[in-house]
Amino acid sequence: MDVHVRSFAFSDADAAVYQQGRQQLENTFPDLKFSYVDEAQVLHFITGGSEATAVATMQPGKMYVLLAGAEGNSWAAATEVKAWASRNDIPAILVSMDDDKDVLRQFGTVSNAFKVLKGKRAGLIGGVSNWLVASAFPFNLAKERFGIEIQEYPWPGLPGWLSFDPDNTFLATFGENGQGKFEKEARIYAFLRHVLSEKQLDAITLECFTMVKQKDVTACLALAMLNKEGVVAACEGDLVSLTGMMLVQSLTGKTPWMANVARLSAESVLFAHCTAPLDFVSEYSTDTHFETGKSAAIQGTVPFEVLTVFRMNRDLDRAFISKGTVKERPQHGFACRTQLEVTLPAADILKMKKDPLGNHHLLMPGDCTSLLQMACRYKGIRVV
Repeated sequence: MDVHVRSFAFSDADAAVYQQGRQQLENTFPDLKFSYVDEAQVLHFITGGSEATAVATMQPGKMYVLLAGAEGNSWAAATEVKAWASRNDIPAILVSMDDDKDVLRQFGTVSNAFKVLKGKRAGLIGGVSNWLVASAFPFNLAKERFGIEIQEYPWPGLPGWLSFDPDNTFLATFGENGQGKFEKEARIYAFLRHVLSEKQLDAITLECFTMVKQKDVTACLALAMLNKEGVVAACEGDLVSLTGMMLVQSLTGKTPWMANVARLSAESVLFAHCTAPLDFVSEYSTDTHFETGKSAAIQGTVPFEVLTVFRMNRDLDRAFISKGTVKERPQHGFACRTQLEVTLPAADILKMKKDPLGNHHLLMPGDCTSLLQMACRYKGIRVV
């Protein structure tokens, strides 16, 4: 992991002071690679007397890590700069080289994730589903906030979904788990692979109900398979979920599960959807699509006990983040096929009830709350 850093010392410090300070930094974090550059968001304080030089490099709209140790008044300098940053509304985190080592590693993960996202191309296939009244935004917003370019591809301009030969890898994947050979669904997967290749896309979100209404075929299995293969594939033309899924994948290397909020209680939330990344479930069977009773959907078992729940708003400037534990893995007849009952803190459930950011939420294994909070701070996204 490459971390861009700029070191600061007193004005008359010679090269030996910088060399010694940087050597100490590298010895403290042997697993990180440091690049010493003039424009960096990690400010490394070697000594006191460096405050004025440091603040002269700080810019509004950027987040900074102020990294210091106990020697040479470096912590004193970083503390002064932190106070200046707070007064000037510049987000900054004061980090101890001795006690807060994970913070710098997280910052490195986050900064590298946004470098990965910059220049990514995503496709909106068929348009945004008309019920997603809180999950669409102007395409330029994703580019401004995350460097993601989104292009829309309406159905009339695309080849027929069922005109492609069934994909053999798809058929082999689902051959032992379904009723029949899923020939139509395999054609949908081949169609999506064609669009991804032809349009040079890294991710897609698909307005899928047109398919099931017109041709009695869903994309649920195809999206589940694409997500396992590392291609972010969101349902229903949801742009907020698409962007959030791309962010989570760049941070963790895994695609999260996009799910409906099916029910809220005082202590838990029932999440459900008819698809899930195949590597998000430990086992699965196939059923019909819940809303239409047609084609095929994933009914999977989620093996994780601890999960993180994440959702951004349509302006991409607020986010909901919560750590949950699995309460139950039900198979209710009133909700989409893959289901999970998750216990969340009461305060977070209240937020979801009183001021939700939208329906679809993203679930990922383990406790990723601090990593997501760091990513939000990095981009100036307010965690609600």
